[in-house]
Amino acid sequence: MTRFGRAALVLALGCIAIGVALNYRELILVGIAPLVVVIVAALWMVARPRLRAERVVRPNRVVEGDAASAMLTVTNMARRRSPAMVALETFGDSAVSVSVPSLEAGGSHSRPYRLPTDRRGGFKVGPLTVSRSDPFHLMRTGQEQKSTETLWVHPATHIVSPFPNGTTRDLEGPTSGEAPQGGIAFHTLREYVVGDDLRLIHWKSSAKVDRLMVRHNVDTYQPRTLVIFDVNAAVYEGDSFEEAVRVVASLMVANAKNNFPIRLRTTAGLVLGSETGDQIDRILDHLAAIKVNKNASLSKLAPQVATERAGFSLAVITGQAGVAELAAIGPLRARFSNVTIGRVGVRGRGGVFELPGAVLINAGTSGEFAQAWNRRIRR
Repeated sequence: MTRFGRAALVLALGCIAIGVALNYRELILVGIAPLVVVIVAALWMVARPRLRAERVVRPNRVVEGDAASAMLTVTNMARRRSPAMVALETFGDSAVSVSVPSLEAGGSHSRPYRLPTDRRGGFKVGPLTVSRSDPFHLMRTGQEQKSTETLWVHPATHIVSPFPNGTTRDLEGPTSGEAPQGGIAFHTLREYVVGDDLRLIHWKSSAKVDRLMVRHNVDTYQPRTLVIFDVNAAVYEGDSFEEAVRVVASLMVANAKNNFPIRLRTTAGLVLGSETGDQIDRILDHLAAIKVNKNASLSKLAPQVATERAGFSLAVITGQAGVAELAAIGPLRARFSNVTIGRVGVRGRGGVFELPGAVLINAGTSGEFAQAWNRRIRR
């Protein structure tokens, strides 16, 4: 029962009760009228429509601000015509309303509708509730469709240059089989596939297993980058955390597009990586849903980073971290070919400052950081 329905019922019962108490027939008749309307509305709602709703979200990964839409198809499964209704599509913590016209028996109606993408996140689309009401809008009923999909709104990125240095000299080859193929470092043996170089066939192993086996060689001379993302809530104000997320996403995308190995660590414990750029969607999905953490800090993460393979290029992205927080990076500088510390949300235009063993970039926004970063890389 809607708010108007409850008001009509209270009015009807009140008038009837007062009319009976005062023996006032006219008032009793006034109360019977809205009571009859409520009863008619209840009878109207007894026959509920049988509907099937299907939804398709395409594309299911977009960048914040880009267009995203869903196609809703509603089919009347009943033997009689369905009334016009409104479909409420759950989208995260909000809802999107879609009007559905009256449908004949077995009829279908498809309608596209826009999904909000003004902020990043992983948003669950659905469940869908198709609601209808009586002609007097005194009662409302809904039919929920259980199907759901996820729309990933990735953070916006800027065009930045990937790290030019940080090359590892691992002559034994990396431990990951995702490393680029085609080098001279032996990684493992695998079964022959059409197109493999016949010179790589390992004849002794092939004879043992009775099928052709080839040497899987990988390229170990790839620029490798480690990005540390400080998600400590204490170092961010206003929208500075959103700007920092865009900076991290820009660095990850730049290296992935060039098929450079890159690894991401957050001060909250999240560890992600890509050897050949094939994991970038998964990384951006995590960055779309990432949040600040009150218990995260650079000082807690630094001992863990000390176990990473040396020779990487290191980028530390943080907010308005002070000298005490940045001091945790000091012991790590000797392990990396170059170290860049990016402070995002600092007032003023982006500036590049040389530090002992590192480069400091101060920027108010992600755009300022991208400009300062590119100036630094092109030196």
